[in-house]
Amino acid sequence: MHPAEEIRGLKWRSLSGKIIALGVSYSVALYKSIDVARELLKRDGRVKVIMTREASRVISPEVFHWATGEEPVVELTGETEHVSLAKEVSSMAIAPATLNVMSKLAYGVTDDPVVLTALNVKEYGKPVLIFPSMHLSMLKSPQYERAKATLEEMGYVVVEPTVEGGRVRFPEPEWVANLVESVTLRGRDYRGIKALVTSGPTREYIDRIRLISNPSTGKMGSSLAWELFARGAEVTVVHGPSQAVYPPWVKRVPVETTEEMAEAVSEEEYDVAFLAAAPADYKPERRFEGKLDSAEGVELKLVPTPKVAKRVRARVKVGFTAIVGEDVLGQAENKLEKYGFDMIVANRVDRKDIGFASDMNEVFILHKDGRVKHVAKVPKLLVARAILDEVKELLRSDQP
Repeated sequence: MHPAEEIRGLKWRSLSGKIIALGVSYSVALYKSIDVARELLKRDGRVKVIMTREASRVISPEVFHWATGEEPVVELTGETEHVSLAKEVSSMAIAPATLNVMSKLAYGVTDDPVVLTALNVKEYGKPVLIFPSMHLSMLKSPQYERAKATLEEMGYVVVEPTVEGGRVRFPEPEWVANLVESVTLRGRDYRGIKALVTSGPTREYIDRIRLISNPSTGKMGSSLAWELFARGAEVTVVHGPSQAVYPPWVKRVPVETTEEMAEAVSEEEYDVAFLAAAPADYKPERRFEGKLDSAEGVELKLVPTPKVAKRVRARVKVGFTAIVGEDVLGQAENKLEKYGFDMIVANRVDRKDIGFASDMNEVFILHKDGRVKHVAKVPKLLVARAILDEVKELLRSDQP
């Protein structure tokens, strides 16, 4: 057994039966491509690497053979391997993509295997994702802007790098794999959709340092943001304090209190809103100045906070509810009707293996017409995918 098989499907198996072509060009970020390939294997995909000649001089193709269990393609032989490969794969990612490769692909200069394969994959109607990596001066150049605009116009998915401290940062391998997986399986079916996600907890302060909150970590909201962005939506995330990792390409609005969240969600109108946050339902009637003396007792009167769901303006509203007890469907149906949601996602939070602070979840998706879908225990990214699949139907039926 090849060593690569030891990690196959280690995370989950959503890419089972899929083959991903991974184009690798010469960049200082080249070493991260190895981890991208391994991340895709952990989702049970097969990865076939195509390298530019320059890239193969920096990192031996044998390293990618070890990482994937597949022989990399480095040279054009004059045969039609690029055509057969394009027919075989489900999608392609060029990660990293230099300006040289992007420009060649934009203008059809097919003198290296990466560009030639990408062109053929695209012409067979399969998605091609491009992850640029270059110096900041090149990223800001008109040549880059022209190549990017041309590629996007032709239907390529260009995921721009972020810039931190004046340096271009290539995305983390797990982020690249998230996007490649989602686009491979669902395409860009949310393109043109303006989506809101609320995420994480809120805080209501008793005094300067003490507060009322809950164990929400924002992981469900984060997973929704990743899946929405990958599938082409314009995403705004309004989130409370948490350590959740959101896509750096989406609009983020950090808030702290429930009132701040309610105000933030009411500023714009959306096609769809996913209300995955866990805002505090109560706050102290008054906030004490400074720090209370812990040696003395204090009596608190709690008053209700604003209902975030009632402030949202969206064509389709998706609620989330944390359930304690066995009657998941009954409690969820009550909340669905109470808030007028189009759909509600319910999960139990009295189980330690799912829900708050867990990477896993098991949910029931309830439609207002009475339909129910059960999503068995899976990672939250896959729960988000199942939710978006259900919502897509609602968005279609909502069209005039």
